[in-house]
Amino acid sequence: MGLTLEAEQRMEDVGVTAFFEEDRATWIAVVRETREFIVNQFPDGALIRRDDVAKALVPVLEVHEDFKDYRNAQKLRAKYWIRDFADLLVDRAWDHMEQRE
Repeated sequence: MGLTLEAEQRMEDVGVTAFFEEDRATWIAVVRETREFIVNQFPDGALIRRDDVAKALVPVLEVHEDFKDYRNAQKLRAKYWIRDFADLLVDRAWDHMEQRE
């Protein structure tokens, strides 16, 4: 599905986008590592889409200590925060990753 304007605005309102920006390099590395895992596990030559990577990021973000601590501190209990953050990470990292390849 990808990042929607509504989700981005919701994250801006509670500081999630600022949380991302504080450690941008680390989050881009998380996306890159997840994408590399997907490339290695999908059939050879398969087109890797943004949503494939975002879907694989969700279980990583569910247990990521920094993001878990942030969600708890901000009382962001709903599951959609995890998927929205995954979409944000992929959105912010995708073009950066393609430029490096």
